[in-house]
Amino acid sequence: MKFICIVISFLLIGCASLDNTQTERITYKEYESQINKEKFSNLSLSAKITLFIEKKGFTGKLIWSTKNNESNISILNPFNSTISKVYLNKENNSLQISNLSNNKKEIESNIRKIFGNKETVFIIEQMIMNPPAQLTNTNLVTLTYKDWVINYEGIKSKGEESFPKYIELNKNEITLKIYIVDWKID
Repeated sequence: MKFICIVISFLLIGCASLDNTQTERITYKEYESQINKEKFSNLSLSAKITLFIEKKGFTGKLIWSTKNNESNISILNPFNSTISKVYLNKENNSLQISNLSNNKKEIESNIRKIFGNKETVFIIEQMIMNPPAQLTNTNLVTLTYKDWVINYEGIKSKGEESFPKYIELNKNEITLKIYIVDWKID
């Protein structure tokens, strides 16, 4: 009898939620109407990433800096060696991938699988660098765009600005988790 009471107590405690977070769902159209695209012209982030494509996983680091409508994205392995760089230029709508590792074709193929066409790359950049206004420490936000589901969680404050702590992008069998270590406003 004592054992049954203990098991029931654990089940009740395990089912109780101590977290007061809420998830707000918004569409890309709602998000687009609230953002200021010119808000951050010089911004950078460093993050730990976890990427799953189908059942294959990768962990590493991401360094993303935006300055004067150009973005440089460095993808590093867990040992901080650069394996790929992506260059985005908003003015001429160009995307360039530079691979520095031995398996260049696989990395380039995976980057293209994740981001798809150029339009999507620039929109995803905007969604990472300019989070939804509804995001707070107690209000999680889920944003949908085409096949993408983007989850935002937590905020980091830099001066008067707030940035997400964690972003998860999901599309079909692709999951990219970005754990932001630091944001910098230049």
